[in-house]
Amino acid sequence: MSTYEAVSFQIQQGVAVDLRLILPEDASALQQLLSYPEVQTHIQIRSSAGSDNAQVEKIVNRMLFAFDPCALHAGIYLKEPQKLIGIVALQHWNRREGKATLGYMLDPAWWGCGLATEAVGLLLNYSVHTLGITKIEGRCRGDNVGSERVMIKNGMMLERVVPRVGSLDDVMKVFTLLHK
Repeated sequence: MSTYEAVSFQIQQGVAVDLRLILPEDASALQQLLSYPEVQTHIQIRSSAGSDNAQVEKIVNRMLFAFDPCALHAGIYLKEPQKLIGIVALQHWNRREGKATLGYMLDPAWWGCGLATEAVGLLLNYSVHTLGITKIEGRCRGDNVGSERVMIKNGMMLERVVPRVGSLDDVMKVFTLLHK
């Protein structure tokens, strides 16, 4: 596969959720997800680049329509009813080195139900066994215990803790999954 060839992402089926490419008809659900204040505290919204709504719309359009050879975004869909409730992603994907950064977000109504853990597990399994990625890094703020648990339950190990840029009292925890 060439460095810039698109990945044909197959649906990944779990017990309670499925992962699949996000469809344009799910744009409003994706926009709603990105608009929750609880979610926005964990994603990068650049206040200097326009209104939060404009930034959310830009992110939605990038996830739905822009080809990025270094990223893969999949929707987390409830099995019953088939409803978009979150996103899992590989970002900063370097195919030559077999490395990527894990990203995920879930509708706050579903926090604490094990759905993010299941979805992240499906993506990590796909990443390692289908895409051949050997190192996946995930990050969360120091106070984001739920996200930390999701990564630990999926076999990721705390690698380091670094000061969070722009904060005097917060840190970023960096977790890694290595597969040889």
